[in-house]
Amino acid sequence: MLMSPPCIACGANEEFFQHLCQTCYLESNPILKEKKDLDLVICLSCGLLAFKGHWSKFFINDLNSAEIYPKLSNFISQEWKFHYRPNKIEITQTQQEFNEDDELRSVIGIVAISASPDPFVPLLNIQEEFSININWGDCSDCQTRSSGLYTSKIQIRSQYEIPSEELDNWGTEIDNISKDYPLSDGKNPLFRLIQIKNGLDALFRSKSAAHSVGRIFARDKGGLIQITTEFAGFDKSKSKEYPRKQVVLIALPKFRIGDYIIIDKQVFRVEGYSNFKIACFDVMNKSLRRISIKTFEELNPQPLEMNFEEYQIIHFEAAENLVEIMNLSNYDNQFVDSTELKVFSEGDIFWGIIYEGKIILKDQSE
Repeated sequence: MLMSPPCIACGANEEFFQHLCQTCYLESNPILKEKKDLDLVICLSCGLLAFKGHWSKFFINDLNSAEIYPKLSNFISQEWKFHYRPNKIEITQTQQEFNEDDELRSVIGIVAISASPDPFVPLLNIQEEFSININWGDCSDCQTRSSGLYTSKIQIRSQYEIPSEELDNWGTEIDNISKDYPLSDGKNPLFRLIQIKNGLDALFRSKSAAHSVGRIFARDKGGLIQITTEFAGFDKSKSKEYPRKQVVLIALPKFRIGDYIIIDKQVFRVEGYSNFKIACFDVMNKSLRRISIKTFEELNPQPLEMNFEEYQIIHFEAAENLVEIMNLSNYDNQFVDSTELKVFSEGDIFWGIIYEGKIILKDQSE
């Protein structure tokens, strides 16, 4: 049995990497390059926690629970600097420290870090102490709630990123609709609009106005509405929960106008949305169908994941109702049903998709 060569630094018979044992390697190549105290902000009103300026879903009481450990581990991985990328960062224990007024001052604990300087070298494991300083502030919700500015909000969400220009148009539309539901003093119930990449939040001073505006907005956008509430925090002086805020959640459809979809092997083109219904054009049968959004979702439509390509007509086989066409990108020839192409002549060029042996012509308005 071959013995591993000794460590060139201390002579130990346990070479780890680069002719050094683990202890000597860590002395000259530590995992941790720089660590520092971290800062955590806690809302003085509701106890919500903020990491790096962003309010989280965790509250002050969660600091006593291991559920927050992954969040703290991620916080450390972002703030500390390492000589080589850790494979795992895991909190093993935490402890809260209080000042003489029994106010939370900091959180201290132990974090276990595993890393390897090379993919083919075993993991090194170390433990480090960490400290998180506590700062007190006011979360955006509590600031708004304490000023009485809004009690409800509309959350519009899409499955794809919305261009800023379209979000601006949505905001203008919501603002105009809101004016038809004024407060008792005649003011617009809309308080604020917040844009995100896949939707829009609209904050309202009136629950009834938010509900009405949300329904009108969703009606012609194909959106599905769900009414729910969100947590508004606790009044620590009275040990009771603040009234919950109403949330009008509008989930926009996953298909946009002009999209081609498949339902039961039939191809449709989305033509528009109105009055909580979707208009779909049956491409093969040349007919328009209007169905409710709910029924449409139950039909489980799928996107037609094919692109329009440019073809040229070679010749018609009238007896078999077929036509030979050539793909102008790869020059491949094939026969397809000639029904859709009878308006063309041999040599004509068109854009289309071949599906189930038939041609879907590109809409000329696209």
